[in-house]
Amino acid sequence: MNEDEYKRRLEGVGWDLVMALQKRLTWEHGRFKGDLQSSIEFHITPSLGLQIIMEDYGEYIEFGTPNPTTPDEILDWVQKKIIPNLKRKPKSPKVALRIATSLAAHISKWGTVPYSFIRTTMKEDLPGILKSNGLK
Repeated sequence: MNEDEYKRRLEGVGWDLVMALQKRLTWEHGRFKGDLQSSIEFHITPSLGLQIIMEDYGEYIEFGTPNPTTPDEILDWVQKKIIPNLKRKPKSPKVALRIATSLAAHISKWGTVPYSFIRTTMKEDLPGILKSNGLK
């Protein structure tokens, strides 16, 4: 197999792996849609071969490690996801900040529950992806 053929097959593996990771993120209850799912990309480099890239917080979802965060970092998310779903709409904009402060303290102290989408994809899907692209 020449270098161009190998690169073409490696690109096929990259696209299939990205799609498998995105599918794994929405496997249960449609969770993790959005920023993390759409941030997954791949690059082919001469030194590393195939490199998968995604948002930094993918690590916290994968391993469930404590995620040090501040209220300012999650305030937009609270305003988009929590405030519209409250039964009684708050009259003060300070409510979102109070919720963000409480949520940030909880996440910083207890962290997030691990959801190993990367390791599971590599273990279960990668062998089939390699085989379907003629690399194993």
